Amino acid sequence: MTPNEIFFGLITAAIIALVIVLIWLSVRLGEAIRAIRAFLETAEHSMQESLEEVNQNLRTLRTLTGNINTVADDIASFSGSIREIGGEVKQVTVSVKEIGEIIQGLGTETLASVYGLRAGLRTGFEVFLKNLFHKGATR
Repeated sequence: MTPNEIFFGLITAAIIALVIVLIWLSVRLGEAIRAIRAFLETAEHSMQESLEEVNQNLRTLRTLTGNINTVADDIASFSGSIREIGGEVKQVTVSVKEIGEIIQGLGTETLASVYGLRAGLRTGFEVFLKNLFHKGATR
């Protein structure tokens, strides 16, 4: 064997080894690519489910926010109604006080009239008796 034959044999062996390594690498690279594709499909599916859940949560949050705004509006209306009721109660209180004062005034006037009537009747009766006995004694 000549040195050229040994050299060409080594080059051939190196090329064969390189081809084997490249085949092995391409097979491993193909497996890695398939694994990455499977991971990406799984990740995409999971992300789509997560996005659907996020969208559902956002819709629920919007509904909840709308309900809270409705309740806040109702509370504002309720507090306005309470304020109006307070004003009406104040007016009723003033009216009841005025009615009480009127009734008290009527009671005082009635009492004064009764006392006046009683005093007038007593005086009239006394005068009548005095005149009756006084004139009866002179007759």
